[in-house]
Amino acid sequence: MGRSEIAYIPNEDFDTASEQDFAEIDGQLYADEEESGRSRRDAEAFLMAVEASRLLTVEGERFLFKRLNFLRFRANALQASLGRGRAARRSQQEIDRLLCEANQTRDQIACANLRLAASIVRKYSNSQDDFDEFLAEANAILLNAVDKFDYSRGYRFSTYATHAIQRHIYRLLQKTRKVRDRQTADGNDQILQIEASPYVGEAACEDAAKAMKKLIASFDRVLDDREQEIVRRRFGLNASGKGASMRAIGDDLGISKERVRQLLNSSIEKLAKIAEPLESILQQDRP
Repeated sequence: MGRSEIAYIPNEDFDTASEQDFAEIDGQLYADEEESGRSRRDAEAFLMAVEASRLLTVEGERFLFKRLNFLRFRANALQASLGRGRAARRSQQEIDRLLCEANQTRDQIACANLRLAASIVRKYSNSQDDFDEFLAEANAILLNAVDKFDYSRGYRFSTYATHAIQRHIYRLLQKTRKVRDRQTADGNDQILQIEASPYVGEAACEDAAKAMKKLIASFDRVLDDREQEIVRRRFGLNASGKGASMRAIGDDLGISKERVRQLLNSSIEKLAKIAEPLESILQQDRP
């Protein structure tokens, strides 16, 4: 069974380079930064690491990417020539050492870009749960971007990483919204089935109307003022009799459309528990 090739970004200098060339940068690795005075209001260990991360200089970034890929280049060349016996074991130890140093360099690059990943995720997050979930995804994308970035093309890694993280978070948001839309639609059916059921006969309509009034009367007990307004406006249970869009409701309440969706889903779950005993009314007149 053949050994898999070790992936790296090639460079024309690698054939004549040595590890000593990457022992120390001829310049400044990290950029100078003034003390920003950022507060420690975020106690999570990761955010503390973000605060402590240092930005790379242009030269420092190119040096680390070249070092990372040179170490992988050397490990791949050794692996391609592996034979058997004691010499092979020594070569394998050298391969392991090279890859270990390569991974340390990779982590060094990723650490210098933690602040970038956190700033992108914060723009897309509406809650701490969203932030935690998206940040974990962004970290994985960041490491993958380090592996694929071709430093020889002349642009900064931050540009490449920003596009990669934004694309992934956008796809994740689209997937999440589809799930929430489906949950909202299911919840809407639970609440509105009393009015919409084709099996309710004339004799049962009056009881169904009473049941609906009973459900609406429970709003004060089950929902807070903001939740009541969202449910009433979304389903047209107010004077207008017309349902409003979540964006319009959010604009009036001074909250995002996504926050309206979250509150609506929560309210529907609460009302669904109240509506369960009323389902028997719809069963009595079915053919």
